[in-house]
Amino acid sequence: MASSLLALLLTCSLHAVVWAGAAALLARRISLSSSTRHLLWKMALFGPLATTLLGATAPWGPERAPGEPSYFQELSVLSFGDAPEPAAPVAAPRGGPSNRASAGAEVPASGVRASLWWTLLTACGAGAAALGALRFAGSALLLWRSLRGRTEVHDARLLQRLERMRSRIGLRRVALTESASVGSPLVIGASEVCIPQAKLSALTDAEVDAVFAHELAHIERRDGLWFPVVGLVQSVLWVQPVTRWVSSRFRQTAELACDDRAVELTGDPRGLARALVQVAEGARLTPRRAMVPTMARSTSALLPRVRRLVDASRRAELRASPRGRRWAIAGLAASGIAAAGLSVQVARARPSQPAADAGAAMARSPDAAPDATAASPPDAAAMSEQVAELARREQELETRLEDALSLPGAHQEDTPASVLVLELRQELRHARAAKAWTEERFVDESAAWERRRGASSSAPR
Repeated sequence: MASSLLALLLTCSLHAVVWAGAAALLARRISLSSSTRHLLWKMALFGPLATTLLGATAPWGPERAPGEPSYFQELSVLSFGDAPEPAAPVAAPRGGPSNRASAGAEVPASGVRASLWWTLLTACGAGAAALGALRFAGSALLLWRSLRGRTEVHDARLLQRLERMRSRIGLRRVALTESASVGSPLVIGASEVCIPQAKLSALTDAEVDAVFAHELAHIERRDGLWFPVVGLVQSVLWVQPVTRWVSSRFRQTAELACDDRAVELTGDPRGLARALVQVAEGARLTPRRAMVPTMARSTSALLPRVRRLVDASRRAELRASPRGRRWAIAGLAASGIAAAGLSVQVARARPSQPAADAGAAMARSPDAAPDATAASPPDAAAMSEQVAELARREQELETRLEDALSLPGAHQEDTPASVLVLELRQELRHARAAKAWTEERFVDESAAWERRRGASSSAPR
């Protein structure tokens, strides 16, 4: 379980890098509108989660026989390269039953340490995700407590301007509330706009229209629902810098897209720029809220938006061609589909079944180990049968390994075929080591019995 969770986390990180890199490249190389750029970053944020889930549930992973046991406690290595050579089974010293019970099934100490390290890393990752989820829950609770005292707006002028802009966009009924705890207009849920008390009353009609057009654009785009989901993903995956960066780009492009939509509705970019400057003063005095769309988060992020509004050349992306939008979406989707084939597997080396059976039999039967006091010679027939079984197992593994080496991608890294080849090679090493150990054990038992018989025959009567 620990190895699977760790592989899933690393695979998600790898996919996030691919999606984010493709989105950044397309946004830089192709002339796109702000709404298209926002869509690309939204795909780059949620795409890795979808492709990771697709890769985890896909049937193209290495197959195992039904009922075949897994030995995670023995060895756990990432499949970036070949696994370290496992230690061959060593014959137990002629001693007590505890020594004989460990013969043939000895676990490499390096494999145990590796397993403990992966388990520790997985536990740290799960703890970080839980801490992020707890932090998100705390932020959501604080936001709810700060906004629960908001009241409906009764200013006829503001209600009239809002209704006029709402009918122009074609939205359903939108609630307008006010609160003393907000410093900038923001959207709550799917159909509510919350404004700072007495802040919009000082704005001109053109500036009020620009503010409402911007906030209604957020409602039109369902940003009031998307932002909390993005905040949850960023909080859970806060240890991934790529996720934080993509989330930041998601919010920035959402504001730019709403600015462009507001300019399209009002036809007054300078009015929106003046409104942004007016509401930015209040935004400095209130905490930043990443879970809700806020018109002005800080003065540092405001300056590029104002320059973009007052400079006609910076608004050229409003006239971006639909063809570029289609190419960008198709290119990012193709990159994401390609990323679905990339995964970080965790290979588990397992001892061959005959070797495990031999070790279990020795643990159950103390007389099976070399013993100088044995009254009868070693059973050559039983040893031959056991060696023949191990030889058949070795031949079977060699055949399976030859078939696996002929699969596509068997000689590449990080592919299901290469992971299967790695596992078969490790099982083959175990089978060969068990066969050699069995033969050596029979020779040692025979020599010990001959020495005992010679000593008993030469002893004085």
